[in-house]
Amino acid sequence: MRSFSMRETGLYPAVAEYFTAQGFVVKGEVLGCDLVAVRGEEIAIAELKNNFSTRLLYQAVRRLAITPHVYAAIPKPTRQKPAHWQMMKSLVRRLQLGLLLIQGTEVRCLVEPAEFHARLNTRLRRRLLAEFHGRHIAQNTGGSRGRKLETAYLEAAIHVAALLSRFGPTSPRQLVAQGAPARCQRILYDNYYAWFEKVARGQYRLCRGMQAEIARRYPQIWDYYQKQCDGR
Repeated sequence: MRSFSMRETGLYPAVAEYFTAQGFVVKGEVLGCDLVAVRGEEIAIAELKNNFSTRLLYQAVRRLAITPHVYAAIPKPTRQKPAHWQMMKSLVRRLQLGLLLIQGTEVRCLVEPAEFHARLNTRLRRRLLAEFHGRHIAQNTGGSRGRKLETAYLEAAIHVAALLSRFGPTSPRQLVAQGAPARCQRILYDNYYAWFEKVARGQYRLCRGMQAEIARRYPQIWDYYQKQCDGR
């Protein structure tokens, strides 16, 4: 697995604020993208790195299958020769990418992405939006590696767990009627996190001790869905 330095993770807040100021909703680490910003139907993606590299450009170019608005984001280099600046600008333009330079909390757009005319991967685009909108508690920091990420699937499983904690042994159909995600039955059947147990035909409950364990490990997500349950 790739390892990012803390400095790269530290680039995320400034870039997130840059897009937030333009009216985007921003989340980090969505389907492998360091930063995803959504404004209506418009999607912007930024890949974060400590320096301008082939790896950064490769990652950014791959995101063009999702959206034409893709940026490479790096700290502003110091004592850079004019020829190097020209090379960076020329290369990102040829690749139809944007380039963001970060200096402290300020972000400067050196190059805007050019229009990308190749065919977009609509299936991947749908997956990214489903993952984006499936997260109500955005805690991942873009640029994070080597740590477990909080996904839309995890949130959905916690939602189901909160409902079972509130209503006791319940069927998937009843859970969906109470607001659980449509894939509730699959989540219970797969039991990926070993939180649930079947007590009768079509009836599931939360395993003993799991309520406290989930609340301890994911306090903000658990609190969010507990409040959702109490408000129904």
